[in-house]
Amino acid sequence: MSWSISPAIAFSFFYWLVSFCFIASPTEFQSAGFTIQSLFSNLLGSEMLNFVDYHIRRTSTTVIFHASIPLGYFIGMTFVGESGLDFLEISEWAIHTGWQIYFYVAVGIFLGATTLVFYWYMNGWTNHPIVQNLSLYSQQWKELAMAVNAEFRSIDKYTSSPSSSSSLIVTDNWIIKSGPYNVVFVHQDFVRLSVGKTEEYHVSPNSLTTVQYVRINVQPTKKHKPFGIRIMSTDYTEFKAKLKVEVHADPSLTIHRTSSELFLEAFKDQVLKNPLHIVDRMEQYGNCIGCDQKPASVKLIKQCADENEGDCENCNCNPLWCLECMGRWYASRQDQSSPETWLGSFATCPMCRAHFCMLDVSIIQQT
Repeated sequence: MSWSISPAIAFSFFYWLVSFCFIASPTEFQSAGFTIQSLFSNLLGSEMLNFVDYHIRRTSTTVIFHASIPLGYFIGMTFVGESGLDFLEISEWAIHTGWQIYFYVAVGIFLGATTLVFYWYMNGWTNHPIVQNLSLYSQQWKELAMAVNAEFRSIDKYTSSPSSSSSLIVTDNWIIKSGPYNVVFVHQDFVRLSVGKTEEYHVSPNSLTTVQYVRINVQPTKKHKPFGIRIMSTDYTEFKAKLKVEVHADPSLTIHRTSSELFLEAFKDQVLKNPLHIVDRMEQYGNCIGCDQKPASVKLIKQCADENEGDCENCNCNPLWCLECMGRWYASRQDQSSPETWLGSFATCPMCRAHFCMLDVSIIQQT
């Protein structure tokens, strides 16, 4: 017995599968360039140069394009030339009436979306949700948008993409959550952050390795609706470092830390136990050349063994690094696949390449 799939069913399956993937935007579609951002890049402009205007255009284009999908299916079926419902064994009248209702609904969705975007566009986009959002902080929203654009171009902003359809950006003053149809801007001076819960997922059924996500509740003090953001626990420290406000967390919640964070804590504990390096109070070493924010505070001196024993060497460099940056440098010189060996391993001075271990790092004390 031979059978074949009708063109209408094949078209329907292919059309809705592609439409679903286009809306959900999996990694494969993004890599192939099948996204709103790629297909309409000439219309949208540059996100890096004009962040706010780019997302005003992107969200508007997304609303219209997604609303046109049902109507596009109806138009495609007219070319296929079959109803696609013959296998249901219902009357021609019912099929015709059903397609009429579908057509009117599809046209209504498309016209409604188009009307909504036109309303947003009136008076220079002043009705767009993004502009309404920024207007909560300043009536001169265009000037505020220019400030947001400048902060977005900064290389030290925090960015995260918890899903293919959304992203989180934290600049010096703003927390920005981007979605398919809207972008929410919250100024850090007018927000309260708290950890809602943590979620753990196994990487695979046969693996003990887990991935932890942290859900953070964002409660703006302006006339915003509260919303949530979701980040990986390994990004939590970097996320907090970019904030000007405190993230309130229940002490009962355990947030996993990376191997580097755990090592840095152990590194600090060990260095604080090492002998101090005494210098004259007139000595001035300036800020750390790693971060340029904290004063240089450590000196490398061989003290783990006698002069001619072991692999460690004396370092003749002046103090140039703070404790945190020296710890990060030490961690970066280790085998990243074997963090259990870091505590007993070695690194080289960032300047003269002299070998040292954790016992050779001393805190500077001025007398």
